[in-house]
Order: sequence, then C-alpha cells, then structure tokens
Amino acid sequence: MTSQIQIKDKHFNLFLSEKEILDAIRQTAIKMEQDLKELQPLFICVLNGAFMFASDLLKLFDFPCEITFIRLKSYEGTQTDGRVKEVQGLIEKIENRHVVILEDIIDTGHTVARLKAYILSQQPASFRVASLLFKPGALLNDIQPDYAAIHIPNDFIVGYGLDYDGLGRNLRNIYKIKN
Repeated sequence: MTSQIQIKDKHFNLFLSEKEILDAIRQTAIKMEQDLKELQPLFICVLNGAFMFASDLLKLFDFPCEITFIRLKSYEGTQTDGRVKEVQGLIEKIENRHVVILEDIIDTGHTVARLKAYILSQQPASFRVASLLFKPGALLNDIQPDYAAIHIPNDFIVGYGLDYDGLGRNLRNIYKIKN
C-alpha cells in the first residue's frame, strides 16, 4: 500500500485504507438494510465519484432493489464554485418510489440540496441520502445524510472514486492532500 502519491502538481498522504473503507461500507449497509429491505428502493448513484461506493454497497444487499445513475459536476481542480451542472439526467420515473441518493462525499451540500429539491418535486414515496464520506465542517446547506459511512475533516481528498481534475478515481485507498 502506497503511503504517498502525486497527482499532477499535488502531493497526497494515505488517509483511509481500502479495508477501512470497506468496513465502513459494511456497517452502513447493515443500517440501510434494516430500513430498506421491504421497500424495493431505487438507488440513484451520483456519477462520477460514487460509482465505487455504489458498487461495493449494493453487492452487500440481498433484497430487491434497482440502481440508476445521474451525472453532476461541481468541482474544478480542488475547489467548488457552488454551481452544480447536470451532465446526465434521470430517465426513470420516481413518483411513489423509495429513492436513495448515493453520493461519494457531502462537503458543501450544494449537490445534494439541488438533487433533493428535484427528487422531492417528483413526489417519491420516501427520500434518503447515503454518502461514503461526510465533511460536516464544510457544510453550507441544511443537509444531513441519512447514512454517512465515514465523517472526515475538511481536507481535499482523492481515491476510491474521488478525483483531482479527473485523476485518482481508480485508487483503492483514499489520500489527503499534503499541506
């Protein structure tokens, strides 16, 4: 396991190992299963970042569920400007469905706030948010995930689906930017 990496002009140190990530996902799946197993939920994976989280999470469920994808973009480099751009929208009808958003990370909350408003306008039977990572110290919206696998400080991170200018998503571990 590599303890330091470089992506473009930035250096990163190991923050969370793949084992720590998968253990946290397993614990989150146990909580989610208790709430969702009778509901046949529709999981909406927010691309690009949440694909690894969605894959590892859904493999742990033995109950009927569906997954679809939406692609949003809110970061350039290491910063967000607060704007959320829809790159690929939903095609599924979500009225009267039990909807669970799967996010890689909730930091400012801009993306989830926008998604929540859109989803609720479609009149789902229920709405929940599950996030691999949650940065309460960066939150600028009144958004709290129903399920957050790991709470982290307000540092820029890469790996396990999260990127720096498109790079680093493939890393099994999560790395924190070196100050």
